[in-house]
Amino acid sequence: MEHRTTAPDTAALAGWLRTWVTAEGAINGFHNHSVWGTNPFSFLDFTSGHTAFAGPAVGAFAQALAADPDERGTDLLRRLVRYQYSEVQADGQYEHIGFQVGESATQGLIHNAVGSLGILLALKHARHLLPADEAAAALAAVRRNLDACEVYGGGRPGEDGTCNQEYARVWVKQLYTELSDDTVFAAQLPEDLATLVRLFHHRGVPDDDSAATFRTVGDRRGGGILEPAEYYGLCIVPLVIGYRTHGDPELLAEARRLCRHVARSAWTDTEGATRYHRYWYVKDGRALKTDTPMLIAGMGLTLYGIHEVLAEGPDAELEAFTEACLATYARYQTPAGYFASASGWHNEADIAPSTAWHAHDLLFLMARCGGGEGFWDRVFAARDRQSVLVSDRAFWAERGAHWCVRSPLTAGDLHLYGRKDRATFTREFFSWTDREPLPEELHYPDVPEFFVANDGIHRVDTAEDPTDITAVGPLPYRGRL
Repeated sequence: MEHRTTAPDTAALAGWLRTWVTAEGAINGFHNHSVWGTNPFSFLDFTSGHTAFAGPAVGAFAQALAADPDERGTDLLRRLVRYQYSEVQADGQYEHIGFQVGESATQGLIHNAVGSLGILLALKHARHLLPADEAAAALAAVRRNLDACEVYGGGRPGEDGTCNQEYARVWVKQLYTELSDDTVFAAQLPEDLATLVRLFHHRGVPDDDSAATFRTVGDRRGGGILEPAEYYGLCIVPLVIGYRTHGDPELLAEARRLCRHVARSAWTDTEGATRYHRYWYVKDGRALKTDTPMLIAGMGLTLYGIHEVLAEGPDAELEAFTEACLATYARYQTPAGYFASASGWHNEADIAPSTAWHAHDLLFLMARCGGGEGFWDRVFAARDRQSVLVSDRAFWAERGAHWCVRSPLTAGDLHLYGRKDRATFTREFFSWTDREPLPEELHYPDVPEFFVANDGIHRVDTAEDPTDITAVGPLPYRGRL
């Protein structure tokens, strides 16, 4: 993959994400989890509808709108906010919180919390641009969701919780307290932060100036993994907010130590790009690190946390790490705006772009870089070129509303087809089976085909649609055969 620039194109990413937003305000997508290597298809759930884990995009669009008001942007933001706060299950938890397992999961703290974060960040940046009744309804929905999520630990962090999820809830409580007249959580927040540090934080990986967090108390007691790198933003930001609110310098110091854990655990891939580590396994004083397979798209929340730490004072190491990660984004960004998802899986997890992880990236890039000149015109510009991201074992293609995840010839059996405006996708079966043919509305016209040879990846179809083809992984793209 050629390295073109050290600066990613924020507006191109935002424009790509906008193409997945429905008229109602749902953020659809192929919900690829390129840390765990799973997606709804792997769970036999064919969901490509809204996911609450894409909530940070709502905050990102709100920040862009506050900096550059635009009627089209205001309409987009209102649809996004309304959809998130109105799609609620009977028990008060949000709908569409299953992410990589699709609608098979209707319970879970993390995706409820991230959905609320999207709403609250939108209000923080652009409440003045929203009708008062809609802003009030959004705040009320967040409060109801917090009440519903008391089924997880009684609403407070404890020994049965998962670290990043509990931190995400604290972040929601902090923003809700800041943006509303409701003070019910104010006294809890210093205690919650102290509990989280006590239960989950671990000093000394990879060095004494760094701190990490165990995912669970069980991992601490019996040996287990530390949080993967992309989750640390959920931990860092609440610590920084706690420092700003309560004035405890140790909270900021601990946030900075979490940042150093990520920065000092990073590695350099075969493209020369700085990459997040996957995670560490710690037991009996030993710490073992694994770097790959690991995501590329999805670094954003942790970088957003580092950005918040840097706002409290300069730090040459963290600034240099941020710049290196920006160069990584740029290296792996496609002309259509999305990034390569990951490397090392040698399957669809490397190439299928999840809107949710890209939403996290947009949140950081908007905070760090802004939208740039002509942002809204670029976000709403028509896209008339086919985009293909191909690796040695799978490829992603999209044109207009159509998308597909396919295997190169002889490389596998992925035949997944969907539309950006539909909440479900399907797979095509071989013609010699007794399955129904692919529905006409999901038929991808002139779908590209590739052959992976020893010397690289060759395109073998004859379609002439204007197409941008990007290769990622160990083999180069050689062009048409």
